[in-house]
Amino acid sequence: MDKSKSYDVVNDLLKFVLCELKQKNMSISHFRIQKVIFKIKMELGHNHPLFDYLPFYWYEHGPFSNVVSKQFRQLKNNNCIQYSLHTVFLDDKSFDVFSKHNSLIDEYPIINSISDRIIADSNLFFNKFDEDIYLDYAPFSFMHPFKYVLFETTRDDELFSSLVSDNYLDVFYDCLSNLPYDNLLVDFSLSFSRLFSRLELINDENQFLNSWAHIILPVQLSWLTFVRWVRIYNHDAFYEEEIGSWKNELEDYIKIFNSSVDKFEDKTEFIFNNSSYSPDFDSFEYKMLNATIGNYLRD
Repeated sequence: MDKSKSYDVVNDLLKFVLCELKQKNMSISHFRIQKVIFKIKMELGHNHPLFDYLPFYWYEHGPFSNVVSKQFRQLKNNNCIQYSLHTVFLDDKSFDVFSKHNSLIDEYPIINSISDRIIADSNLFFNKFDEDIYLDYAPFSFMHPFKYVLFETTRDDELFSSLVSDNYLDVFYDCLSNLPYDNLLVDFSLSFSRLFSRLELINDENQFLNSWAHIILPVQLSWLTFVRWVRIYNHDAFYEEEIGSWKNELEDYIKIFNSSVDKFEDKTEFIFNNSSYSPDFDSFEYKMLNATIGNYLRD
């Protein structure tokens, strides 16, 4: 595979999308640009000549492309992109240059109609667009509730304020029941099951909401660990050389996740023996979370 062509194709497509948004006086978050380009790729279809040159893998926040990220950073470093809060848009000078001619769009005009349809979607600037990507394309159907119920509730106060523990545990059980069998996931699956069992016990004692501050970390790590397995098996050929390092990273995350479940069990024993306790999560685990989420947002 000619990897250099992927960078050329992504560069042209990225410029085109940014021009389209600029022309319509719209700005967009940099992480949603990833999903727009992924959506274009999927609507082009597997048999389209460009399909393999738009390389993605499934990761922490859905489909992600290192190539898109790199080309975006290059435009940013060349001062082609301006920022307003959390959104990005082309400056006027770059728009004048990029909008005059785009050989990729000239060769494949269908991209224009696909892009128009995507940009016309009223959900594009809301989380519903991201959720639809999961519902339509995620490798496993349970990834949508895993992320948007289990994981996102740990990061969103509004979601937490409406949390019903029984419903939350129903989703957790569905995810547990649908975990794929794979040798690389055996240790993860065991700890995920232990986590669910402890959550059930806490809920039986009517202490679920009271224990929420200590539930957050192992639940977040469960998602961040699982998607590192997904990435190994759901990636485009462009990334084949990364599999070895991805497996090593998965092993490291499984160890961290296992440790967090151990500590969570230890720190919730007070519910059953009525002893006092104080939270003392490992700072390294917090650093791992901050590093992974922070790096994604910086991309």
